[in-house]
Amino acid sequence: MISQEYDQVSIRVDPLNGTAIYGDLHYSISCFITGSSAKFSFWSKSSINGDTTTSTKLLLGNKYTVFISFNGAVTLTITNIVEEDEQDYFCNANIGIGLTLQTPSRLIVNGGLSTVVISPSDADVLQGQSQFITCIVTGQPAATAIRWYFTPTGSVLQNTLSMGNTAKYSGGNTQTPSLTVLNFQLSDSGYYACSATNAVGTSISTNCSLRFISVLDITASLPKHSAIVGDSKVTLSCSINGTLPAIIWDWTKAKVGGGSVEIIAQGTNNAKRQIMTSATNPNLNIFSITENDEASIRTAPGEPEISRPPINSITTIEFLSCSSTGGNPPPSVIWFRNDIAISSGTNTSTSGNTTTTTLILKIFDEDDFEVYECQAANDFLQRPLVKTTYLTFNKLGYPPGQPIIAGSHLYDVGDIITLVCSTTGGTPKPTVNWLRDDNIITNGIIRSELGGVITTSLSFTAGLEDHLEVFECQADNGILKRPLSSTTYIELYYCLVILVAPKVPILTGPTNLISGSSGTWTCSSMNGYPAQTISIRIQEQYYTNDLIILQSYDVIDRSYTVTGTLDLVPSSDKNGQNLCCDVSHLFNNKVPQSVCIQLTINDKEEQSIIVYVVIGFVALLLLFVLIIAIVCYRNGSREQRNRDRVYYGLDPNQKEEMRVYNIPREDDDYNHYMTIPGDLHNTYFQPIS
Repeated sequence: MISQEYDQVSIRVDPLNGTAIYGDLHYSISCFITGSSAKFSFWSKSSINGDTTTSTKLLLGNKYTVFISFNGAVTLTITNIVEEDEQDYFCNANIGIGLTLQTPSRLIVNGGLSTVVISPSDADVLQGQSQFITCIVTGQPAATAIRWYFTPTGSVLQNTLSMGNTAKYSGGNTQTPSLTVLNFQLSDSGYYACSATNAVGTSISTNCSLRFISVLDITASLPKHSAIVGDSKVTLSCSINGTLPAIIWDWTKAKVGGGSVEIIAQGTNNAKRQIMTSATNPNLNIFSITENDEASIRTAPGEPEISRPPINSITTIEFLSCSSTGGNPPPSVIWFRNDIAISSGTNTSTSGNTTTTTLILKIFDEDDFEVYECQAANDFLQRPLVKTTYLTFNKLGYPPGQPIIAGSHLYDVGDIITLVCSTTGGTPKPTVNWLRDDNIITNGIIRSELGGVITTSLSFTAGLEDHLEVFECQADNGILKRPLSSTTYIELYYCLVILVAPKVPILTGPTNLISGSSGTWTCSSMNGYPAQTISIRIQEQYYTNDLIILQSYDVIDRSYTVTGTLDLVPSSDKNGQNLCCDVSHLFNNKVPQSVCIQLTINDKEEQSIIVYVVIGFVALLLLFVLIIAIVCYRNGSREQRNRDRVYYGLDPNQKEEMRVYNIPREDDDYNHYMTIPGDLHNTYFQPIS
């Protein structure tokens, strides 16, 4: 107790320093006033941080009530304890005109949302085995409910696990928060998260990614194979089945009678064939194939996991711990502040396959709302994996929760990938963005909000350039000095043997049409592997449902030819627009090959007028030709009637004759002409009169 006296007046409070737990129903402080001149006046409060010099009078009601007992004690009761109730409370008494005495009682509020941490962050589980996921729940008030959530691989739908299914799950309750997944199968692959609910609310852990794997099964086409001496080649085939798929294998050979084993081929792709040329007697061998899966090659580090003190218990010296599990080679784990690596006050240790870096901080006023970033990297991914945290002791703002990412790491080239990022809490409401190479992504984004959880989804088609790419999710509402960040990555499987970019597509079809008439356009793309995709559009309007696709494979060239045919009746508003064929391929699926033609579409009335004009012009031309022909015919007939000599050619030995005609005259007399042979000099006799 503490007392303050004025003559014979004293004011005492009980307790002097008290504690309550977040979520408590009530907390009481009693004030005892003695002295005939002293009378109780009111209760007031002020901030513990000392950012105010005066106290604020309490308004009595549902939150605060005052009760005066028979012994004169004045009791203040505070209901429904929250963080904001952590204050200095003053009992005020009047001891005379204009004179007031007050005595403080300090209330410390402990607790808040539970801290939930699970491990491992990711693991490969062999078919039929059991996997234990640790869930550690700390904080006050104690958790009253534990729930586990499961998101299947390739899905964004989060399901609540039923702990009543004892054949599949063990634990996962308030007595045993950790979960054991029994008899692990392919359908159990996905993301697991643990949540804890207390009087304050519900908090959820980060995700634990469990991936299904099985023993690889290798089958040769024939246990024994023979060839005739002199054969040009022998082809041996094998199949490798299992999850994860094999990505490295060796062909070996040994003599049938025994002897050393020789590696004759190694593969890192999908060409599971070994061709031997010129079969000879020394090749009478036993061939076998061995494989390696991901356990023997470089792998990405585990996503960083941060351990930090509760917000309401930050002292002048704090410890921030960041761990990354897995990775080949082991990753470096480094703390950053304002994009600058922190070297002093850090300590790195390794336990098993977990690398941990602890940061020792001396807290100053400028550290309030400061964001600290942990990076884990081993040069396997294109960028480090990142996770952030922050420190605050002001409590005047409400930052968002750490972003939580759902989505698998392993995909095939051409898959549609969906990454989901969510954050809980924050006042004002935070904005959640996806980033790549520090640039905000705007395409393929869907935003939603449900029950105080703000979610942003990113969808895209996986291309070769996305292999080992790191995607960052940021949550920011302006309270912290920098956004909170979490990262994820994708790893792609694809064939390395034959990736052939197709030739430039060929687009054929009419460019001039009459409005209302149909046209057929064909686009062909040749020599691509794997098969390319074709789409046809007019400007930005695609005709997916009207497009007929035909695909053929050339076994000699090992390439695809894809043809798309579009039958369409374009409207007149398409006049002057471009009809384009786009061809996409895995080599660069972000920039398709395109070829375009410009359409000219005429109205029917204009086309009819043009036809009539052409017909009239042709008719006039034919009439003119006919008139010319008649005139020429008449002139030719007149000349024929007047001709009286026949010319037989230029032969000098040819005779020339004069013919005698009976030409009638009006006097009925005749002129007699003789036919006289001419000599070589064209000398003729005169006619006889």
